[in-house]
Amino acid sequence: MFNFFKKKAPKTNLAPDSEVKSSLTAQQIEQIELEINPLLEQIEKTDDLLILASSCEQIGLLYHQLNHIDLAIEYLEKSQQHKKSIGEGYKTLMNLYNAKRAYAAQHGSLADIDIWMNKMDAMRNIAKQMTIQRD
Repeated sequence: MFNFFKKKAPKTNLAPDSEVKSSLTAQQIEQIELEINPLLEQIEKTDDLLILASSCEQIGLLYHQLNHIDLAIEYLEKSQQHKKSIGEGYKTLMNLYNAKRAYAAQHGSLADIDIWMNKMDAMRNIAKQMTIQRD
């Protein structure tokens, strides 16, 4: 009736950076990769922090679409270093941190849980600072 004592099927979550079959076609993947290259060149050629932040954020979001989680985190973090913002890159980075934290929790890695929680706390502090600046 209520199935209180019935065992649940184990969850089969994959590692955030594992190979996951994407809904992207080969042509879409190629298009995204073509969008990344000029942005990488732009990063190498400029010292303007706004351009660096914007380009890094765009690259991070594109890598996220390709499911290259670690590269997405790397570029989204660089974007936040160049210019603090709470836009799409911020939201994506928080989601990626949370996914990494959940994966670490699933596998019992307390050190990794602590790392990802600290990163999430730092991101929350950015949101607080940005909110205070707007007022």
